[in-house]
Amino acid sequence: MSRGEDGFVLPAVIVVLVVVAGAAALATQRLQTQTKSTAARLDGLRVQGLVDGVARLVAVSLLNERVRGLPGLGLPENGGAVTCPLPGGGAIRIAVQDQAGLIDLNASPRPLLEDAFRALGLPDTDAATIAAEIVDDRDPDETPEPMGGAEAPQYRARGLPYGPRNAPFDAIDELDRLPSMTPALATILRPAVTVLNPGGGIDPALNAALTARGGTASEGLRQYTARSGHKFYGLRVVAETATGARSGRFALLSLDGRAGRGFLTWRSSTAAIPDGPPHPACALIALVTGE
Repeated sequence: MSRGEDGFVLPAVIVVLVVVAGAAALATQRLQTQTKSTAARLDGLRVQGLVDGVARLVAVSLLNERVRGLPGLGLPENGGAVTCPLPGGGAIRIAVQDQAGLIDLNASPRPLLEDAFRALGLPDTDAATIAAEIVDDRDPDETPEPMGGAEAPQYRARGLPYGPRNAPFDAIDELDRLPSMTPALATILRPAVTVLNPGGGIDPALNAALTARGGTASEGLRQYTARSGHKFYGLRVVAETATGARSGRFALLSLDGRAGRGFLTWRSSTAAIPDGPPHPACALIALVTGE
């Protein structure tokens, strides 16, 4: 090989080595990214499994306590949160709400709706209007409720392409259809209403928010006090690890033998649950879940 050829080969080899080194670095970076992505997915799946396991454990606990007369977790049933720490950081938060502590959109008479909405902090005008629109949406007639009701003409006047359903509410999300509903009002009302309290009365021990305010609103609610039959529950479970993996579950549970026992709703939800105090149930939850 001539000297000229030697001079050509050496730079060519260097170029090849640079290309190979660059490709190796890129492959290593991609492998690291894929490894991190895989680890994050595995962490997310682990947390989702944890959340689902805890939700089912809570459901079995309620079934044992309320139907079989056996010991359970003993969690509060008024919507108050419980926070259980996770090993290595993070926490799992649990909130159980007996639906008998909530305002039923179908069974509650208008005076109860108004008094309860005032107790939640709605101004008098808003409380009366929303209560009237709820009644008009669920009743079969076409006569607007006095002082704020809404039937088809009122919906059209608001520019809405639909009218009242004139049928019972199937879900609380249907509140959003009301002509006078706003995001701010919905934020206040959603945690306080249900379609699973068919008795229509409210057990004040199961929703302190409705009786925390003094004055005529809270006084007016007393005539609608009714003890819970412990038939329907809302369950919320959200977990977050120290690595930032987050998952949650919302479920509606029926313990009513006539309606059928089991989950009525089972969906993902990472809506925030406020921090709550630790609870003796955390030790059993950790034992059962291995966390």
